[in-house]
Amino acid sequence: MPTIEIASINSTGLDLNQDDYEIAIIEENKLESHRGLFYDFLLKQNGTIIHLGNPDFKTDKDGGYFAGQIIDWDFDDPDIDKKRKGLKSNEDNSYANQDFNFQFRLEYKDEINRILKSAFDSSPENKIYFLTDYQFGPENGSFKVLENLKSLWDVHDIEGLTWNTLYELKEKK
Repeated sequence: MPTIEIASINSTGLDLNQDDYEIAIIEENKLESHRGLFYDFLLKQNGTIIHLGNPDFKTDKDGGYFAGQIIDWDFDDPDIDKKRKGLKSNEDNSYANQDFNFQFRLEYKDEINRILKSAFDSSPENKIYFLTDYQFGPENGSFKVLENLKSLWDVHDIEGLTWNTLYELKEKK
C-alpha cells in the first residue's frame, strides 16, 4: 500500500489537529519517511513531516499505516502502456512498474490542499516536498521540481501525479 508524505522544510511544526481532518495524519519533527525510497535524502534535511493515512487510522496510528483509501484507484493513466513498455515487473523487483500515475479521491483533495498550505506556511523558506512510495509504482524513484502548489494540482488533475516521486515545491513570498 502507498505511503504519502509532506515535508515542510525547516519547519518547527504545523500543529495540525487530527479532529480537523477525515484522513489520518501523523506529524513528526524529524524528516523520517515511513518507507525507504527517499529515507536517506530526507534525513539530511530539517523540518516537519506529515504522513497521510487512511481515514480508518485516525485512532490507530501504531500498526500498519498507509494511504490506499484516499487514492482514486479508478483513475486511468492515459500513457500506462507506453510507460510499461520494456519494463519488467516480477519477483526480482517486488512487482514494481505496474502503476505509474495516480489521483486522489475528490472528497480528500481539499483536506490535502489545506495540509500542503499549512506546510508552506510553517516553512521559513516556503519550501515543501510532496512524496510517495508505492511498491507497485515505478522501480526507480525520481525527483521533480514544480513551481508552486497550483502546479502540483494542475499535474494531478491533467495527467495524475507520479508514484515514487519526490516533488519539490517552493512558493514565492
